[in-house]
Amino acid sequence: MRITKEEVVAGHSAMRVRGFLRRFKRGFFTLSAAEGFMQLKSRQAAKFINDMVTLELIEPTMPFGNRAAFQVATRGHAFANATAAKPISRGTAERVLREFMDRVNAVNASKEYAFKVKSAVLFGSMLSCADRLGDVDVAIDLQRRILDSAKFRQQCDRRRQLAEEQGRAFSSAIDWATWPEKEVVLQLKARSRSLSLHGFDQLMEMENLRYHILVGDASSIAGQIPAGCAV
Repeated sequence: MRITKEEVVAGHSAMRVRGFLRRFKRGFFTLSAAEGFMQLKSRQAAKFINDMVTLELIEPTMPFGNRAAFQVATRGHAFANATAAKPISRGTAERVLREFMDRVNAVNASKEYAFKVKSAVLFGSMLSCADRLGDVDVAIDLQRRILDSAKFRQQCDRRRQLAEEQGRAFSSAIDWATWPEKEVVLQLKARSRSLSLHGFDQLMEMENLRYHILVGDASSIAGQIPAGCAV
């Protein structure tokens, strides 16, 4: 997905909305999140939330106490991954994909991370015949490296401790809890503006989806993406 700096979504800059969705794409949030991040008054924030629900970028979830709560919807995850960068050449896309696969192999070979890449599939414009492409769209499915629950928790705690020692501050309990998985995603992303990473859950509602397997078992992936077609 591609957006422009001039685009307006739910009455606000598409770039700002993308930042909001990226900030809260894990876990849930309440009206106060929109007030704080979007710098809106209560009535403005309520309208923003309603508009975002109408656009199917967010959706209601279980209430938080006596307050309404929301979570980022499938379409919202895709929007969070949208780029404002210019189209790239096929040659550039191929280089980005090669570099991504090098990082996948490095992550899977390392014993330090708590998660590894179980599956990865390429989809989107790179599977077309076009010379000028959008993002290199890849869906990834991460898996715990250690099956033993106690040892897995210990490894996760070590990753959090190391992150804090290196200066990372966790802004919430959700950030702290999800860090061992998030750090792998960040490592795979490597700040590439031309690489867009997605979860497998984002593919489930896509119609006529064509994908190419980069990592993983074909039958297992087909079961996760029943509406898709491997090419």
